[in-house]
Amino acid sequence: MRNPYAAAYVAGAVGTGALGALVAVRNASLGRPPPYSARNIARHVLSRLFGRKLSRREAADWAFALRAGYGPLLGMGWGLVRRRTSKWSLPHSGVLLGLGVLAFERMAFPLFKATASESSWTREEHAWLFAQTALFGVVTEATMRWLTK
Repeated sequence: MRNPYAAAYVAGAVGTGALGALVAVRNASLGRPPPYSARNIARHVLSRLFGRKLSRREAADWAFALRAGYGPLLGMGWGLVRRRTSKWSLPHSGVLLGLGVLAFERMAFPLFKATASESSWTREEHAWLFAQTALFGVVTEATMRWLTK
């Protein structure tokens, strides 16, 4: 792909798509969606914004919309800064992106009151958040490399 910004957008979308498979495994492993699931975040944040509690269906629809925008935008942001890491190995560069996303989300969740306090999360929930951001990072970086060869 000639346009690096289009490649970054697509890479972020592919990274987000990869999370779809992991989410089913994560939820089955935990026995429920974690506090940082897109549906729970949509329900918390948008219920306050709209001044009414969202239904499960509305929260699911908004969660899809949030993921559809968030992942590609993260990919584009990564496209702007990845020049320095593009020569690193795929796991190193991808996990760095994942750690950046993890740090951003750990800062944003309390700022936007999007989730319950992280101190109330289980160890497994913390581990799954790391796993999903690392997966997003590696898949996004792998797609960037493939698209920009």
